[in-house]
Formats: sequence, C-alpha cells, structure tokens
Amino acid sequence: MKTWYSLAFGAALSVLATSAVQADALEEIKASGELKFGLEAQYRPFEFRDENNNIVGYDIDLGNAFAASLGVKAVPVDTNWSTVLESLYSGQFNMILGGMTATEVRYEKVNFSVPYMDAASGLLVTKASGVTDFAGLAGMAVGAGAGTPQIDMLTTCSTDKGVAFDGDIQTFDNDALAYEALATGRIAGYASSIVSLLEASKANPDLVAMPWNCDGAFGGSWTAAAFRKEDDSLRAAFDAFIAEMAASGELEALQIKWFGQSFVAALPTTAPTW
Repeated sequence: MKTWYSLAFGAALSVLATSAVQADALEEIKASGELKFGLEAQYRPFEFRDENNNIVGYDIDLGNAFAASLGVKAVPVDTNWSTVLESLYSGQFNMILGGMTATEVRYEKVNFSVPYMDAASGLLVTKASGVTDFAGLAGMAVGAGAGTPQIDMLTTCSTDKGVAFDGDIQTFDNDALAYEALATGRIAGYASSIVSLLEASKANPDLVAMPWNCDGAFGGSWTAAAFRKEDDSLRAAFDAFIAEMAASGELEALQIKWFGQSFVAALPTTAPTW
C-alpha cells in the first residue's frame, strides 16, 4: 500500500508540474521579468563574446528584441551545446535560441519555431590541404560539432559517394576547438553551417569555406528556435514575433548586419515538423 501511494503521489505531482508548465510558461516569463534563452557563445556570427566578454550576435539581437516585445529582460545563457536539450528540460532556460538546425531527431524532443535563418551546411578546409570538394576528403580526417546534424551528413555522404575518411568522424564541443584542429592538421575538413564557416574564413585567410557538395542531399535546412513540447504559448508568441520582424523589414536588417545579405525571402513561414 505504501509503495502504491508513493508512486501515485509521484505521478500526480508529475501531472501537476506538467500542467503548470503548459499553462504558465509565457506568463511565468512575464511574471519573472526575464526571458532566458540557451546557446553556446562560440558560434559566430550567431553568438560569440566580444572584446569586453559580452555575448553578441544575430541570436542576441533577436533575443533582445523578442524579450522587449514581451516587456521583459533578455538573459542569454551560455551552455554546453552537446547537452542543450537536457538543459532546456531541466529548467536552465525557457527556450533555445542558438543557431539550432531543425532536424527530425531533435523534433522528437522539442518543437521548433518558424525558421529565422538558413542552415545549409558547408565544409571548412585549409588552403594547404588542396581540398576543393567533398571527394577530396578521401583518406583524410574530418570533424563536426558534437550533437550536430553534420555528423550524420558526413556519414551518409561518405557512404553515398564512396569517400572513406581517415578514422572515425571527430567531434568538437565548439567551433574554436575545431578551427584549432584544422590549423594543427589534426583534421582536414570541418562540417558546419555555411554561414558560420564563411565568417571563420573571413577571419582567417588560411581557411576556405565551401558549400556542401553532396548532390543537394541536405538542402532545405533551417535554423529555428526550440521549445519544450508543452510550451505552445511561448512558441506561438515567438512565431508571431518573427512574422512581425519579417513584415517590418527588421529581420532583413539584422541578417544584413550579421551575414552581409538577406535570407528572408527564402524562409518558410511554417514551423518544421516530421
């Protein structure tokens, strides 16, 4: 009887907690006066630390604007990207606004907003490597960010094109570590979003960013904010905010500021689902 009561009580608490989150996610943010959003501040130009150690970037500007629309303060939370979904569900922040690519695997755990940026993949190589396309990576070591969809993309393209790498795909907790591995020759290529890799190649003339060359197998990738499955009110508020930003021209202005061009016209107006 005691065991049954404990289990029932625990289940009841779980239901109550879930119901509270479902009903109050957006209201709790307004009541607290803070919107906390998770990211990893090593992903230029989405989010990175400036010379004063402040987190800046495209996502930060978006987060600040969204928070202002809710009448609250924006609080970016720098976290480990490989465990960002777990951190979301443990309550460390209200949403993920960190250059996340919407994927089917991630959709099993979170719901996505309407896309707010293109997330097409690319490859970063050194000029010294002589690599000019995906086939040029045959027999070489390659890497991708830990927990990113580029790991599966590299694996699939390797099989489809018959390109065997040197060893397993290496994973990195952040882009800075991957760039260091490229510079020291530990890897010959690094897969990530093309917009972030273009930023890296601008900062380092020894690096070359190239579009993903796998017969368009991974076209139509989009960057979206991520939310707990139960937080529909917060997600709806963000979707409405992005629609307003797109209509007013503010989203285009932010993209030109951080990426040098606009991607607004190509963005879907519905959230990705599977």
